Amino acid sequence: MDAGRLEQQVLSVERGIAFLKQEHVVMLTGLQMEITHLKRRCHELSCELDSRFPERNTAEAEAELAARCEAAECLLRDQQCMIVTTRGELRAGRARASALGRSLREEERHFLEELKRRSHQITLLSRELQRQNVTTTTLCHELHSARLKLFQQRQCTDSVAEREGEPRGKEEEKEEEEEEDEDDDGEGSEWLLSPPPPER
Repeated sequence: MDAGRLEQQVLSVERGIAFLKQEHVVMLTGLQMEITHLKRRCHELSCELDSRFPERNTAEAEAELAARCEAAECLLRDQQCMIVTTRGELRAGRARASALGRSLREEERHFLEELKRRSHQITLLSRELQRQNVTTTTLCHELHSARLKLFQQRQCTDSVAEREGEPRGKEEEKEEEEEEDEDDDGEGSEWLLSPPPPER
């Protein structure tokens, strides 16, 4: 950087400093005039106040202002205490709500576990019932087959006896009459006409 350019920059800075000093002097002069004006205005207002309220006592006014300030401070302290109490109640309410939420979640978990346990029991009972139904159906089919076989054996025995022409004794006739009476009193041969129980 050459000396001529450096000198120009120094002169520019000096001019800026001189301008700022001048602006500073103007601002100070204006502030001093404003302070003087405010002092004069304050004196005028004080004189006007004294002329309007000649019985006013400065000490009494200061005491009144002090009392008002103390009352405002008391009110502020009460409000702060109320805020602290409200915050405590809010924290307690949040704690109760959190405890209630945990209790509800615990109850929900127990309820779901109980529901799963009962559902499992219902499933086991349903399987057991289905197994018993299958067993019952099988037994009914076996009973029906046994009755049919017994009936066929009786018919075969009766037809063989009739073909051979064997005379029947009194005891056989009596037994046949008893069987006929039982057939009349009981189901008879109607069970042969009924279909076997359906398979489940």
